[in-house]
Amino acid sequence: MKKRIIKWLQIKVFLGLGALVFGAASIIFYINLLAQENHNNQQLLSYVKQLDVQGQEIKRRSSTYANNAPREYNTYYRDLVIFYPDFMLDLDAFGKLIAHIAKTASEIPKNDLQQPDTSVTVSITNLQSNWQNFRRGFLDKLGSDLKEPRLEWGADYVQANQQLINLITGQLITKIDNAIQRQLATNSQLTTTVMQISAILVLLGAIWFYFSVIRRISQTVNGCQRVAQGDFGYQLNIRGNDELSALASAFNILSARTRFVVNLISKMHSQESVDNKVSSVCTEATGYLPIEWLGLWHYDNTNNSLELMSMRSERTMTDSTRSSLITATTHDAHLIEILSKNRPIKYSNLAEQISQLPSAKLMLEIRKMGLLNSVLIVPLKSDNDWQGVMVLVASDADSYSDEQIELMANLSPFMANGFES
Repeated sequence: MKKRIIKWLQIKVFLGLGALVFGAASIIFYINLLAQENHNNQQLLSYVKQLDVQGQEIKRRSSTYANNAPREYNTYYRDLVIFYPDFMLDLDAFGKLIAHIAKTASEIPKNDLQQPDTSVTVSITNLQSNWQNFRRGFLDKLGSDLKEPRLEWGADYVQANQQLINLITGQLITKIDNAIQRQLATNSQLTTTVMQISAILVLLGAIWFYFSVIRRISQTVNGCQRVAQGDFGYQLNIRGNDELSALASAFNILSARTRFVVNLISKMHSQESVDNKVSSVCTEATGYLPIEWLGLWHYDNTNNSLELMSMRSERTMTDSTRSSLITATTHDAHLIEILSKNRPIKYSNLAEQISQLPSAKLMLEIRKMGLLNSVLIVPLKSDNDWQGVMVLVASDADSYSDEQIELMANLSPFMANGFES
């Protein structure tokens, strides 16, 4: 019975390639994540530095106005038209820049491999809160009359409180810069770790591929070379149930078959006795053709009977059993019929098929021996019309394949000539 081959090698190779592609994609994704994170942090730092410059400009403008506050209505209305709108635009731009900074900070991609740094987020939230308080205080100083705001009071308020905003902004710059440095250090360490793990996995994959594929292929190639050099029967160690195991199994069958054919033909051309030649059949068949019992009969066409020439068994047979086998076969119509057809036949499960063979006397006797289920019957006919029949028996059901039957059919003329001589 043929062993079902599972394509484990293909599955393993595809899984390995899939893991390699997934690993490479993961590394690329992680590197892109780090690059995006670093870009966003650098962008955030740039915005905060712009905010610091904007805050310094607001403070300078307010100081200039406070130190040169107009004392007449004419100059006041001039400042109301010129200074006041520009100053409010600066404050609005400052507020929008803070909002943009908060938005940029929220869009920084999260890195699950790193402990999140909340100090920057807390500082931005604190900056927003202080800016809202600063804005409300400034508007209170300007008063409720927007047509005639108290510009000097507003300028004094900016001078007195802008320092806090600038301080928070400066602290935020320091924290972001420190966070970037920590991030770069951590990213460098993580990248090194990931590359080391990747290198280890690649090394393990290479080792697995060598022992699972390359080494086994090399062993098969070496086996082919040994057989080509005349070491017929050389066998490979088979492990697993994948395609390379099937290849090794096929090689072993081919090697054993080659040894069997070459040695059997050589024995058949020798001048040894029939008993020795039958023993050679059993010996040379080892590893290729299972034989636990073998019988060879010569067909006497004059008496239409079969005469035992030799019998071999791995089991101990009593004289009575041997005598029963000889007697049952002498006029076995079943064997004589197979001999007339001159074509090997097999019974894969004698226990189930015996009821369909009422005239097969030898088969009935073989069943009495017990635990013998597979039978291969090979008719023999020499070039000089010598005829005989060889019966091979094995314990396991379905022990003989169609390929083995075909081989025995091809070898039958050589064996007939050898047994005749």
